[in-house]
Amino acid sequence: MSHLKSTLVALAVAAGLAANAAMAAAQEAKIELTPFAGYYFASDLYGTGGTRVSLENDFTWGIRLTRTRGNGGFELGYTKAGSDAKLVTILPGQPRADIGHVDFMSFDIDFLGFTSTGNRVSPFGVIGIGWSTAHPEINAEFVSNATPQPESATLFNFNFGIGTMIAMSPKVSLRLEGRWRVADTNLVTASGIWCDPYGYCYQYASDWYNSGELTGGLSFALR
Repeated sequence: MSHLKSTLVALAVAAGLAANAAMAAAQEAKIELTPFAGYYFASDLYGTGGTRVSLENDFTWGIRLTRTRGNGGFELGYTKAGSDAKLVTILPGQPRADIGHVDFMSFDIDFLGFTSTGNRVSPFGVIGIGWSTAHPEINAEFVSNATPQPESATLFNFNFGIGTMIAMSPKVSLRLEGRWRVADTNLVTASGIWCDPYGYCYQYASDWYNSGELTGGLSFALR
């Protein structure tokens, strides 16, 4: 009987140690690299008297480096998007609506929170801050000799979104998410950006530029 009792105690201790080891392993930090691509939802960036400059929806892509531990995570991200710029209304004297192109490069520091479902699917929420660099290229017909091309601008931004991770193997997961980004134009809204040869000067349409992203990618565990 004492031998049986000792055996049961030993088994209980072993089971406890195994459970603790499993919990510790589950809490170990995981580092993942996620290239992604998707769809970019743009809005109005510039405006002038009588019309606005609308940016077209387009393709977006980027990469994220994520460190997770338990139900929390931290990541660094890079996102590239570009949009054609068009006048909503062509004003007198202007030859056409297409006035150029604007590229955005965004660098983010994000924080993630996961919800455990007990299976391969892990929903998450994300919130982050960073900066976006806007690179406008205005067509020659819409830039006067007296005013050069508008300069690139670095704008503070914040973002938030939701998504899900679907484990495909111990090393690879599918990551799907939707994200909303808000960039501060960092200038007084009424200040001029550039003037065209037809007598119209442009400024930021609002104090904040809003955009959205729907993306998907594969996350590769580095460790």
